[in-house]
This record gives sequence, structure tokens and C-alpha cells, in this order.
Amino acid sequence: MRKLCFILFFCIISLLGGHCFAQNVFLNKNVNTDTIVVGQPFDYQLYMTVPKDYYVEWKQFGDTLSKSIDVIEAGDVVTTPISNSDNVKMTQNLKLTSFDTGYVYVPSIEIVYSTSIKDSIRHKLYTGEYELYVTTVAVDTTEAFRPIKDVLRQGATTKEVLFVIVAALIIAGAVYLFIYLKKHKKDTEAVVVEKKKPTIPAIVTARAKLAEIKDSEAWKSLNTKDYYTNLTDIAREYLDGQFGIEAVEMTTDEILQAVRALNINEIAKDKLQETLILADFVKFAKANPSAEQNEESFKETSYFVEDSYAYCQEVEKKKKEEEAK
Repeated sequence: MRKLCFILFFCIISLLGGHCFAQNVFLNKNVNTDTIVVGQPFDYQLYMTVPKDYYVEWKQFGDTLSKSIDVIEAGDVVTTPISNSDNVKMTQNLKLTSFDTGYVYVPSIEIVYSTSIKDSIRHKLYTGEYELYVTTVAVDTTEAFRPIKDVLRQGATTKEVLFVIVAALIIAGAVYLFIYLKKHKKDTEAVVVEKKKPTIPAIVTARAKLAEIKDSEAWKSLNTKDYYTNLTDIAREYLDGQFGIEAVEMTTDEILQAVRALNINEIAKDKLQETLILADFVKFAKANPSAEQNEESFKETSYFVEDSYAYCQEVEKKKKEEEAK
């Protein structure tokens, strides 16, 4: 009888001990929003209360939490003592985003802990999933488009500075060696003059590519992103060949700034601006213009090409007339 009572007493103590153990450990999350615009960062905070002597295997985050949730930044885990208690509070701030649209889910996050680092028994806690609604960027074509801001560049790191210095030394050495060998070379080499191939005028190339788009009625295609990429590439190559603006490597803001400096029709400049900015919305913000808007962008690009070329021809004609006087 005593033995049976002892066993029952031990079981009750074990159950109470396990309950108290579970009560000392808490894991939760705090999210600052339930709706974001596609690509918009939002804060996701993990916080855990645990006895200070416990061992916690805190999760190491990569670039993603799931196929729908990207990790922009994972802050350090901060441990703070709780006053009048043997517990501590552990927190970590995550900055997340999503490039999908509609309802997505931040997955449940698992934290593993034990009573000590030597304890082989591991316990797990979960935050649970979190539902998030991701909206698209609304494009109001009745309002004027705002220019896209340039990418901010952070200061150079020590590694980047050292790389530039080493590269400069190597180039300087190569230049010096080339000059030295050239001065002391005894045998003269025959100079081969290559005939330059005739360059196709930029206006000819632009007209041919625009004609292809018109013949195929590409603005009706469902692949809007490829359509606007081809359209803006034509404009960029034309600006490079006709005006010497290296638009292929420029951002939209840089192109518009360079075009504004040209002494051409202001209406043509505005039409080019509308097409380039709408193209950026399609390529980077997943905007989906109508077929009518796509066709209008084609007409605006064609208008810019023809009007600016006509102006160049008029300027060249006046110049020749003045030289002939």
C-alpha cells in the first residue's frame, strides 16, 4: 500500500513539474500589419519568455521563409532580464516582404529549447501561421506619372577601396610595360587599316523595328512586359544613335533629364516620358495596362522618333544654308 501511494505521489509531482515547466516558456509573434502593397517591407517580431538558465536553439534565417515570403533583414537576438523574475525575454525583429499578390501566409516558425545545453531532451514551440493580403500597385492613368527615384548608393567599404587600389596598380603596371616594349621594339609591324562598315542610320533601324511591331500588332499580346521592353529598347537605341545619348545604360530619370536638354518639340518629349514611365510600372510594379494603352504607347514612341528626326533634319538644312552664304 505504501509503495502504491509513493508511485501515485511521484506521478502527481511529475505532472505538476511538467506543467510548471511549460508555463515558464512562451513564444509569440507581433506583426505590424495584415495588408501590404507588393514588394512593401513589413515588420515581424519574434519574442520568447524563458528561464534564464535554459538553452535555446534560436532559428537562423536565410533569404526566404517560404516561396511567397522573402527575408529582407534579420536583426540580432536581444536578451533582456525580466525584473523580479528568473526569466528573460528574447526578441528578434525581422523585416519581410512578398512579391506575390492576394492572400499569402507567413509560415509557422519553430524554436527549440531545453532546460540546459547538456539536456538531451529538446522541446519545440511554434508561432503559428499568419495570413497576409498583398495588393498590387494601382495605376491611375488620369494623373501625371511621377518620376522614379534613383537607387541610393551606400558608402564604399574597405574591401571595395582596396580592390580599386590594387586594380589601379595592376593597370598602371600594364600600361608602363606596354609603353616600354613599344619604345624598344626593333621590328616595325605593318599597319593594317580596316575598312569601317557603313553604319545604318538610327532612324532607319528605329523605323524598321517599329514597323515590325505595327505589322504584328504586338500591343495585343498578353506578354505586356516583353512588349514594353522591346518598345523602350527601340527608343533607347534611337537616342544613342541619333543624339549620342547612352540611353541603353541609363535609368528612366537619367534619360528624361538628357532628353529635356535637347532643343526639340516639347510635346515629343512628353510623349516619350509617358511611355518610359508606364513601361517601368509594367516591368517593376506588375502593372497591366489595357490594349488601348499599349497601342497609345506605340504611337507616342513613333511620334517622338519621327518628330525629333524631322527637327534634326531641319536644323541640318539651315546649317548648310548658312555655310553656303
